[in-house]
Amino acid sequence: MHRTVFVSSMLLLGALATSPALAQSEFKPRPGTPPPTPPTHATSRSAQGRERPSMRVAVGENAPDFELTRIDGKTIRLSGLRGNWVMLWFVEDRDSLAGLDSLATSVAAMGVRTVAVCFEKAHVLVRHVGKRDLPYDLLADPTGDIVALYGLLDSTSDQARPGFVLVGPRGLVRLALLGQMLPSADVGRLVEYAVGGAKY
Repeated sequence: MHRTVFVSSMLLLGALATSPALAQSEFKPRPGTPPPTPPTHATSRSAQGRERPSMRVAVGENAPDFELTRIDGKTIRLSGLRGNWVMLWFVEDRDSLAGLDSLATSVAAMGVRTVAVCFEKAHVLVRHVGKRDLPYDLLADPTGDIVALYGLLDSTSDQARPGFVLVGPRGLVRLALLGQMLPSADVGRLVEYAVGGAKY
């Protein structure tokens, strides 16, 4: 298992190191090239038959916009965070939030804001995290619509899958790992590389 994760991490780092587009601080279109196209739309259905939008999220494209309520009641819209680096952290369940504090603190030092999205009701998340101050924005996605929007909801089991998406200041996806998760330390290094703070 550890060997598989290590190999996956090295493959991702290798891909980053050979990709000049990802090494830049932000994507800049070449003269004569069309602007990024919006992600491909699709739909899925919940276990109750409710239709949900879903998209294919790809590096270089606009991150799908959404609006959710933070557990303290404040509403956050992804497009409202333009001008900042944002790491979207999708968790399978509330227990998967363990360990996110240190990663969020680490990437905050690089100027990256962490936004965690959990397919759960807000009051359940409030009970889970208690009264402690979080170094990230915790958003409840009780319908699963946003998890599905990013292609991370298994429509058969109606269960969320893990993933992270790094969004650049202009709203473009810079990194995306969907359906699996690397150790926090590896994610931190990938984020550091993408924002231009490390050499590999």
